[in-house]
Amino acid sequence: MSRMKAVIARELGGPEVLQLAEVERPEPGPDDVLVRIHAAGICHHDVLSRGGKIPGQPGRILGHEISGEIAACGTDVPPARLGERVVIYQRLFCGTCRYCLGGRQDLCRNSRVLGEQGGGGYAEFACVPARNAIRVPDGLDMTAAALAVCPVGTSVRAALGVAGTEPGQAVLITGAGGGLGLHQIQVAKSVQARVIAVTSSADKAEIVREAGADEVIVSTDLKFSGEVWRLTAKQGVDVVLENVVTGTFGESLRSCAQLATVVVLGNIGARPVELDPGLIIMRRIRIAGSGNATFKDVQMALHLLATKAVKPCIGRVLPFPRAAEGHALMEQRAVTGRVVLQGW
Repeated sequence: MSRMKAVIARELGGPEVLQLAEVERPEPGPDDVLVRIHAAGICHHDVLSRGGKIPGQPGRILGHEISGEIAACGTDVPPARLGERVVIYQRLFCGTCRYCLGGRQDLCRNSRVLGEQGGGGYAEFACVPARNAIRVPDGLDMTAAALAVCPVGTSVRAALGVAGTEPGQAVLITGAGGGLGLHQIQVAKSVQARVIAVTSSADKAEIVREAGADEVIVSTDLKFSGEVWRLTAKQGVDVVLENVVTGTFGESLRSCAQLATVVVLGNIGARPVELDPGLIIMRRIRIAGSGNATFKDVQMALHLLATKAVKPCIGRVLPFPRAAEGHALMEQRAVTGRVVLQGW
């Protein structure tokens, strides 16, 4: 029986519950591949799972932002895939429901995210269905590739898939200094949109500009709609990518042009928000939710990374045994961009 190193969330709680352990190495079934993990990003989803904010059991291996190479193939997987460099599509799905058959595996009701019930990326190996292992383009750095499915793919889904951002449109991004926001700026710029980025932290203004934002609004009181109207010559924005919602949603709606689309990706405070129906009606605003990337979005994300149209925003690289430190940095918002685990 083979063993492997892993970081286990022994119980629900603070970062200190993440501990190094030796566990049984998974064995691939007929349709599976065993992936030797190169890197795993720490997502805010992981932080919420560890703290018990997302349903789950103690003893899990967290992590769903995974890159690596195929180390073993199941009997029904083409042996030519052995050694292939891959990223792992984070959602395990049924493949037979109407959403899966329509290419929207992200909506499968019988699905789960890697790491929610074990089998995640904070380990030497992960075992997944072969269909979840997506080939990485030649020349793309594997550490960068680890961000393709979640922060970059999620940004592609929101900006291009849901909002349908077009050249010349004005795009407002809240929480622009976060891991999602910094990648959304670049995805929007890849289709020649104009980006107005909002951050509450003056310390993050420069990195937001470096990511490609055309205008940066530093708003400590989150009252930014007036400045948006000034910057757009009182026209408003065509697209809003809302990563914050709590404390920003009303201002985002007031920043909208007629026929604007507001895409909701997060809700930092996890609280209900008020909205003005009259404003939505008068300006014909469309409000849409967005979440995980589709397979098509991941392919686009890998292309954007490979062509350097999007540069991965990695704030810190830590060895796997220091996962607790990475979680603490994320929780304290003490790092700009993603924390990535790599090496033992």
